[in-house]
Amino acid sequence: MVYLAQRLAFSSLPMLLQARELRIPERSGHSPLPGPIDLSIEVGDRIILTGPSGSGKSTLLRCLAMLDARTAGSLQYKNSSVQGDNVPAFRRSVVYLAQSPVRFPMLVEDSLRRAFSFAASPHDYDPGHIDSLLDQLKLPRTILRRQLTQTSGGEAQRIALIRALALKPTILLLDEITSALDAETEACVVETLAHWFSGGDRAGVAVTHGAEVWAGDDNRRLHMETGTSLTEARP
Repeated sequence: MVYLAQRLAFSSLPMLLQARELRIPERSGHSPLPGPIDLSIEVGDRIILTGPSGSGKSTLLRCLAMLDARTAGSLQYKNSSVQGDNVPAFRRSVVYLAQSPVRFPMLVEDSLRRAFSFAASPHDYDPGHIDSLLDQLKLPRTILRRQLTQTSGGEAQRIALIRALALKPTILLLDEITSALDAETEACVVETLAHWFSGGDRAGVAVTHGAEVWAGDDNRRLHMETGTSLTEARP
């Protein structure tokens, strides 16, 4: 059994997300996620997740977001079990962003509005908020009328971040979301995330080989090794 040492039990910070015995059941004798994994994420956590390619970093983030149906174990969000009817609402509070966002054949604005078309969304689409995020991330407002399939990789990454932030999440799970950006645009993402963090009781986990998306303020570092372990080291 592989075990991840959790944060010290005497920590007084509010718990946001707690995973217990999290794993992907083995298939053909191999599991893409070291485990079972125990992991706690508290208010204010800015976590950097590192490890070699194929070690399971993306899989872990998807499991934490309840996006992989094969996931075994349990998740608690704000001390309540995540299961059944509360999963859709959970996925709007704990948001996963992929390195290469899916680009559906629709207008960018329609793709942003779509996130608010489900009953689990407690917020309404706010054009003013969207415009502000476009400005922060150096995207022209005219991009809203462009087909999502016609955006570049870097534009698609920033549009996905806008969609996530517009949902007003509590936890962001970021998977190489600046891989297609130049240094100047990366800096805009870092600044935007810092602004998001200042808005309340929030936390984030980021896989990154380039920019330190938490502006150098990460307080935890997790390292994964393929099929063996997930370990923690304080920066």
